[in-house]
Amino acid sequence: MTDRSSLALLTGPAPRPLVDGTLLLLRLTLGVIFFAHGWDTFQNLGVSGTIDLQRESGIPLPELAGPFTVLAELIGGPLLALGALTRPAALALAVVMVGAIAFIHAPHGIFVENGGIELVLVLAAACLVLAVQGAGRFGVDGLIATRWSTPTRRDDPA
Repeated sequence: MTDRSSLALLTGPAPRPLVDGTLLLLRLTLGVIFFAHGWDTFQNLGVSGTIDLQRESGIPLPELAGPFTVLAELIGGPLLALGALTRPAALALAVVMVGAIAFIHAPHGIFVENGGIELVLVLAAACLVLAVQGAGRFGVDGLIATRWSTPTRRDDPA
């Protein structure tokens, strides 16, 4: 006879506080990584240098893709860390990572030491998780959702 509580630990949903804490850890990690990368790019290349690099890499519409990349990382990173506008920020960053995979890293195989896709693939997948799952309760989005979903009493003067 199978103990259903043991099976639930393996196959059931995780407790909500654990999910929210894990989403917080993921958001903070990605937020730091993307902001650091965006800041480094902005400091060393600037937007015009990013456009030139993307043009040389064969990225379509580098005049749009370059600023989008820099802004997505510089603004999207902190938004992820704060859990604010998490889904659109994560989606924008996933798009940047998929573009990096397709136009820069794919020809170099899997391994990052060869310039391959492993790091950007993980970053893209993590961003997609946040785009689908959202920030969780421990972020600005979660606080707003909690505030808006809390019913007010009709006899409450506020």
